[in-house]
Amino acid sequence: MSVPDYHDVLEVDGTAVTIRAMRPIDRDIEARFVAELSPASRYNRFHAPLKVLGPGMLERFTSLHYPDEMALIATVQEAAGERQVGVARYARFANTDRAEVAVVVADAWQGKGIGTRLLLDLRALAIEAGIRHLEVSVLPGNTRMLRLARLLGFTLKPARAGDVQSLELGKDL
Repeated sequence: MSVPDYHDVLEVDGTAVTIRAMRPIDRDIEARFVAELSPASRYNRFHAPLKVLGPGMLERFTSLHYPDEMALIATVQEAAGERQVGVARYARFANTDRAEVAVVVADAWQGKGIGTRLLLDLRALAIEAGIRHLEVSVLPGNTRMLRLARLLGFTLKPARAGDVQSLELGKDL
């Protein structure tokens, strides 16, 4: 199946923010987006001191295998072109109706509703793809993500490994 042609626009502080499906041609803006995240935001997203996405990760993140993988990005137009300011993605656990979800928003754009919108839109696409349960792993110190997850109905369950708390949606989608 091909990736849905999802596209929507919201206004954030007077700026048009486009929410759309990730495409393979987004490799450069995805690489720049991750490289420009603060070290804390990168660590919260990847749970490791990652500085840049390597070629393999860029390929995996931008070449989606829908319906088992989906990613939405938030972008803004600048004089130099399109700039990514957020991304949310899911990846289905093999042979299940469950998926892991992740979201990250550029530091300057956090707290403006972009992460919430990305996750809500991604959830709708996950339901269309037959996903019935979403899970997200969050580091205990990532208070913004913990707050967002609880706001969206995720409930805390015991950690799967180490210092990672696993938040799980309380009801099937």
